[in-house]
This record gives sequence, structure tokens and C-alpha cells, in this order.
Amino acid sequence: MVLVYVTCADRDEARRIGRELVRKRLAACTNVFSGVESFFNWEGQLEQADETVVIAKTVRAKVPAVVEAVRALHSYTVPAVVVVPVEGGNPAFMDWVVSEVGICDR
Repeated sequence: MVLVYVTCADRDEARRIGRELVRKRLAACTNVFSGVESFFNWEGQLEQADETVVIAKTVRAKVPAVVEAVRALHSYTVPAVVVVPVEGGNPAFMDWVVSEVGICDR
């Protein structure tokens, strides 16, 4: 199991991406967190943005398709899509994630 962290321009974009990942069974579940304040350098300038984060729960084998789906739905030129491995957790929950995305890679 892995978590995929994605920053989005706003709540609507994050909800659209989160919903689509679950609808396509690329993620078992997504969470949307509003009110994220981000600071970053872009094209030589220090920028600040209010963003919304999506965290998708999926398996490593689905990551390429998740990245592709996010890139297709995202408004940013270079969307942040970061994979975080899961070291452990509730086995029943992790089994549920695997069963929802339809592939086992652990």
C-alpha cells in the first residue's frame, strides 16, 4: 500500500481528482484537506498559494495510472504528485484497500 499526495489549486479541483481516482478504482479512498498554505519558487520567483491537498490510498502497481489521471485532470503545468510508502497499519484496512483497487502487490 502507498499514499499518493497531490496539491491542487482549490477544493473543487481536489474533489474532482479525488472522486475520479476512486471512480476509476485507482484508489480505494481519497481525503481532501483544505486550507494548505504553500510557499515555493516558480520561474525564479518566490510564490505563495492557498491550496488543497488530496491523499489517495492505493497500491504501488496503480501509481503510474494515478499519476496519469492526476496530470490529465490537474490545472497545474507541473502538479505535485508524491508517493509515500506505507510501512504498516491496520491489516484489515490495508486488505480493504487492496480489494478495492483490484490488485495485490504486497
